[in-house]
Amino acid sequence: MVLQRRPLVIAIYDSKWFMRVLDIVKRRGIIFHHYYTPTDVPYGSVVYTDIEAVSRDLSHRGDVLVVYDPEKSCRSLEKALLATMYVTGFKSIIVGVDPGESISYVFLGDEILLLYGIGGVGDLIRDVEYVLSCMPFKELRVKIGSGSNSSDVIHAIKAKYRDLHVEVVDEYSTTPSKNRLEEATYLYKKLRGLKPFRYRDIYAAYRIALSKGVEVL
Repeated sequence: MVLQRRPLVIAIYDSKWFMRVLDIVKRRGIIFHHYYTPTDVPYGSVVYTDIEAVSRDLSHRGDVLVVYDPEKSCRSLEKALLATMYVTGFKSIIVGVDPGESISYVFLGDEILLLYGIGGVGDLIRDVEYVLSCMPFKELRVKIGSGSNSSDVIHAIKAKYRDLHVEVVDEYSTTPSKNRLEEATYLYKKLRGLKPFRYRDIYAAYRIALSKGVEVL
């Protein structure tokens, strides 16, 4: 679930950066509009742009927050995305990882789903790198389920990020079953409507993120 409370409007001239921004915004589950004219911008919007003329044309709109980013910085992009939720950063970002032949993982910012993915260790590290480089937060913690391949994931994370807090979580009862439909319904809302039995490992990763673990030193 994304607590988006302001419309997001994007106006980007650079085509490569435009495609990158679209990918990030869609992964974050944030609803957005394309920019056409100043009068078309919805009331109270956050406008993210690399075009000086757009910033200038909207200067009279006191209800609109313009994030002008000629440097095409992921930190400025995150400033705009967070502004749609009326926040400037997170107290805590927790990564929940369900290891296995394919790794499933979620990133929670103050328990709000930011990102999720299914892939290899490289995909997980790529997203950890993005969060470290681009998102404002006070604490980052990675929680890894105790299942198969967990030691390989722990080693890969600790080898690259020695000072990162990593915990191992007992995986017992972290994967939803048909006997826990009420819980699955609750998590369905938290996980942007992902179907629990199609994305059962994402559900497990979410529960791992919220569970207490033992820190790896």
